[in-house]
Amino acid sequence: MRALTATGITVGLLAGLWTWVSELTGLPTWVAVVSWAAFFAAGGKTAGLVKTAAAGLSGIVWGWLAVLGAGLLGGWGGALPVAVAVIAFAMCVQAGWPPLAFIPAAFLGAASLFGNDLDVASTAIAFVVGVALGIVSEWAAGELVRRSSHAPAQA
Repeated sequence: MRALTATGITVGLLAGLWTWVSELTGLPTWVAVVSWAAFFAAGGKTAGLVKTAAAGLSGIVWGWLAVLGAGLLGGWGGALPVAVAVIAFAMCVQAGWPPLAFIPAAFLGAASLFGNDLDVASTAIAFVVGVALGIVSEWAAGELVRRSSHAPAQA
């Protein structure tokens, strides 16, 4: 079996399962899909897991800090834009530390928080689930390819 076919099968099955589970639990389906995609964009494997999870979760924290910081500035209309500018800078600079080097995941984490009505807990849980789905789908696809290449030929 070709690797892309195996990946398509495992991603498809897991995406359907995740959609069902997320509907039952109330977790945002789309946040996990975002981090799942980031896992693959980061190159997959253990390195993709670490880069995506660490930077993405930091982005969620940075997003929360932006909202908190904007709130401390009172009702000034420019508070949130200034806070977002500061955290955007911080998410780029933190990339000097290797575990946080995948800048896109940091921005995706912050954006997921903003898109999920600032619900830190459900955003973080769904983000981690998505990275886990990436690992599982990658591993399962590899197993499908490996097992299909060792299958006895049919007469």
